[in-house]
Order: sequence, then C-alpha cells, then structure tokens
Amino acid sequence: MMRYYLLLSVLLGCVFSTIAQAETQVLVTTSSSQDAQVQLHYPAAVRLEQIIQDSLQQLPTHNSDANVVPIYWLGATLLDVQNTAVLEAKRKEALSQLAQMGEAADDSLYIAKLAQLAQFLRQIKVGQRVMQPLDFDLIRITDSYNPLITGRFELVLPPRPTTISVVGAVAKTGSVDWQFNMSSQEYLAKAQPLENADDSFVWVIQPDGKTLKQPIAYWNAQTQNIAPGAVLYVGFSDLIEDYSTLNNNIIELLRNRAL
Repeated sequence: MMRYYLLLSVLLGCVFSTIAQAETQVLVTTSSSQDAQVQLHYPAAVRLEQIIQDSLQQLPTHNSDANVVPIYWLGATLLDVQNTAVLEAKRKEALSQLAQMGEAADDSLYIAKLAQLAQFLRQIKVGQRVMQPLDFDLIRITDSYNPLITGRFELVLPPRPTTISVVGAVAKTGSVDWQFNMSSQEYLAKAQPLENADDSFVWVIQPDGKTLKQPIAYWNAQTQNIAPGAVLYVGFSDLIEDYSTLNNNIIELLRNRAL
C-alpha cells in the first residue's frame, strides 16, 4: 500500500510539473486583421491578469505620448489559436454547403450573395474563444476571472468600433453604421433579407461572444440592445437535410471571432 501511494505521488508530481513548465505564448494586437504588435512569452502557465497587465504596458498604441485610444473591453478577445481544428472543420463544411447551394440555384444574383457570405467567412479570424470578461479591473478583483493560461493564444484589445455586421441570408453582407437604440429590424432593412431568410428570428452575437436568438416577427418581436461590434446573423430557413448544420456552424464561427 505504501508503494502505491509513493507511485501515485510521483505520477501526480510529474503531471503538475508538466503543467507548471508548459510554455505560454500570447500574440497581442488591437485588431484581428493586423499582425501582432506585442509577443509575450512565459516559461510556464501564467495568470490572465499578468497577461493583460504586460500587454497594456507593451502595446505601443496604449503607451505612446500621443492620444491613447481606449480599449473596448466588451470586444476584447482571447483566442486559443492552438486548438482550431474543430472550428476550421465547421468553416470548411459551411463553405462547402454555400457552394453547393449556389450550384443548385439558377439565379445569378442569389449565387453572388452566397459568394459574399462565403468570402466574409473565409476572411474572419477564428480561434477557440475564452468565454469570460477580459476587463482588466474586473479580472483583478474577481478570482474566477483570473485563470491560469497555458498554450498559444492571440489577445485582441480593440478600440470601440462604429459599426455592426449583418451577415447570413441577406443581400448586403457586411458592416452597417451602429446607432444608439436602433433595432434589429432597422439594421436588417438596410441589409435586405433574402427570400429564404428566417423572418421570425435573428441571432445577435455580441462583441463578447454572448449569443441570443431574438424574436423579430410582428407577433413575437422583442427588443434587444445591440452593442457596437456585434454581429446580426440572419439564418437560412427551410434548409434540406444536406444543409441542416449550416446555420449552427456559422453562428459558432461568429461567436469565436475577434474584432
């Protein structure tokens, strides 16, 4: 029995030693469309508070003597870029399904609109998002928001955007100017939903990754605050079995993207 406990202690010690010695790399930028402005390296697992603090100290845009652009903490994103296989598989499947839908259609305008959506999905940067607040002040006072981080990550600390994005079954995929208290229906009117768009619900993906299925039909409409940098996803209705995963795959990609 004593030998068993000794062996167990050695094995646990090895596991904890491996975790403690795991290298952590964080690429820091103010936009997912830009290259890393700061590269942080740690020889072991590190607390999120330390990562945020080091990022703020080293970001040129945050520390220059010129006008400092405030960070939009609601849109701050920590992406695990080491474990993206599942998301990339969803992206590949969604792009394949959109291509098949285009091949089955005989409307060149509809095909072009599907191609716009496909191009949007190709361009977005995705990674397994750490779903928690990244506000530095909140992390410092809340232990549960200050986990140990290990692996390879990208940290995006963006300025406050002035637009939202409307994508999915719409004629005009892309950005729309954000306006205070503007409703989903008003944003959708600008994007022009397609004939096969779901006219009862829209998915609201807020900048922090929180996702809500919002009723928008006249008989079930509910109001919903939409933050700058959010995405409205208009689902395709009446999808046949071959395309049954399309909406869910795209929503998963959108909630795991960075500004």
